[in-house]
Amino acid sequence: MPSVQPVRITLDRPMELRQLEYLVAVARHGQFTSAADALWLTQSALSQQVRRLEAELGVALLQRTSRGVVPTAAGEELLVRAERVLAEVAAARSELARHAGATRGRVRVAATIADAPGLPAALAAFHREQPDLQIALRHASADEVVALLARGAVDVALTAEPAGALPGGVERVAVAEEPLHAMLPAGDPLAATARLSLGALSDRPFILGEPGSALRATVLAACQAAGYSPVPLFELGDPAAARHLVAAGLAVAVAPASWFVAGDGAVERVTLAEPAPRHRIALLAPATRPSPPGRLLLAHLTAALAR
Repeated sequence: MPSVQPVRITLDRPMELRQLEYLVAVARHGQFTSAADALWLTQSALSQQVRRLEAELGVALLQRTSRGVVPTAAGEELLVRAERVLAEVAAARSELARHAGATRGRVRVAATIADAPGLPAALAAFHREQPDLQIALRHASADEVVALLARGAVDVALTAEPAGALPGGVERVAVAEEPLHAMLPAGDPLAATARLSLGALSDRPFILGEPGSALRATVLAACQAAGYSPVPLFELGDPAAARHLVAAGLAVAVAPASWFVAGDGAVERVTLAEPAPRHRIALLAPATRPSPPGRLLLAHLTAALAR
């Protein structure tokens, strides 16, 4: 039986650690789309980096099959070494982070837009406290936020209080509970009502949260308890967009207190009659072995958002 010859890899210039990280990610996920998502890259950027590495080495490292992307023989050989190198680098960074008091490196956050109006200010304050920590923020749907945290693509997540069970290895920290208010255009006749019944909005077009969002479910349940199902003219999760649309008189909204801006005379914030629906916000984090920067940010956001 002929012996298997090792694959020879030529290298004209030094490969970069990030290229090894990209190769390992694609091999682990078995596709470029999921790997790019985990790395916070576009798929085209990831493909370009892998092709560049292949060009520098002079061999094909990955091949597409009906089951996805799999390593070639050369790719398998490099993967063994790449994973060893990346593991050593990760261990070294972890040790250095402990020596530096976790004040260097990168911390990654994912959040739903509808549930995080106060997050930019909290992150800005965190940056002033920890200027050597790089902060990466990604907006996504509630399901995507949970999935990103569960697979280790982010260190901390912020979303509405999840109603169901969380994936294993994820813990929930409740940080805020805020009442919902009616958002009406300036000068609306109902704005003078001291305690507005949700039933008074039954004939108005609504701005509802995005399908699948906790906010949408809360508003729908409250309206149905008042005897009607609101007609959604708009479905969105952006507080600023909601304010603009309400101010234009196109629809009304039932929104958290944090969606309103002090001094904004374009919309009216009206207290709802009891029992007023409430919106709950939670931080999600790994239950075990969170990164040192992740622990710092989690503590900071827990205190900042609770205020």
